[in-house]
Amino acid sequence: AIGSTSQLSYHANKTSGTVFLWPTTQQPVCLCEQPAAAFGAAQGTIKYLPTGEEFGFTSFCQPEPRESVLAQRNPTCDARAYVGGLQVCKHMWSLLDAEQEIPWQDQPLVYYQKYRFYFQEYQPGVHMVSIPRQCWGIGAAGGNAEYDVPHCPVGASAKDCLYKVWGVLTPAGDNLHMAAIHFHCHAAACHAMEVYNNETGQLLCRQEPIYGGTGQIDLERYDEPGYILQPPCLWGADPALEPMPLVSGVPMLIVAITNSTNGHHGEMAFPEVTLVPVPNSSTR
Repeated sequence: AIGSTSQLSYHANKTSGTVFLWPTTQQPVCLCEQPAAAFGAAQGTIKYLPTGEEFGFTSFCQPEPRESVLAQRNPTCDARAYVGGLQVCKHMWSLLDAEQEIPWQDQPLVYYQKYRFYFQEYQPGVHMVSIPRQCWGIGAAGGNAEYDVPHCPVGASAKDCLYKVWGVLTPAGDNLHMAAIHFHCHAAACHAMEVYNNETGQLLCRQEPIYGGTGQIDLERYDEPGYILQPPCLWGADPALEPMPLVSGVPMLIVAITNSTNGHHGEMAFPEVTLVPVPNSSTR
């Protein structure tokens, strides 16, 4: 800049320039130091380079005792560690390395599902109406309950290649009872899921997947190879069932156990729970 008078005043002319500031030693010098955000608190965006689509990274990881994934430093809890999973499972996105070709573009994958429904005709005074489905998720993305399964240590035995996450949730209300649980986890790595009364330690429900064609299903016509069955836990007034346990105000421990022989992303763990408001304790 060139001054216009001998007194301090606005300059008469100016141009851009470059100033180099070099340290007096041969060691790197930090010009601006700011503490890094704690693990799980970093914010950022994820961008899909082929189209430029971009969205904000989200993490709902919570500290213990609500759930374990944050203390385990699971990669899905922090934008700096995230390497893939449900958050990048978007329409028409191909999650491959840049040099990889997209396989089977002309061969869409086809999946088949089969459902069997059991019902009774509604009888007022006998049947109770459940509240909308509850999801007791444990994981890094809220309702999706996403988490990474790390590869088990090299040389570990098959029985030791199990990865466990857990969380504690206390249902609200004062008269809600549990009528059914169906666990949501991913084949074929899902080993088991469990729900405990976290006050007493009582195991309320454990589910393991049953694979068709293995002889574990009673009726042979339903024992079809290629299908997977996840039997729910059920409670009720039927003599064959245990009474519905009270869950309002009771801390529930949810545990997910996954086969970690192969590490993978986007695993999910949440019980889909059917709760029933029971007006008095005599029907529990």
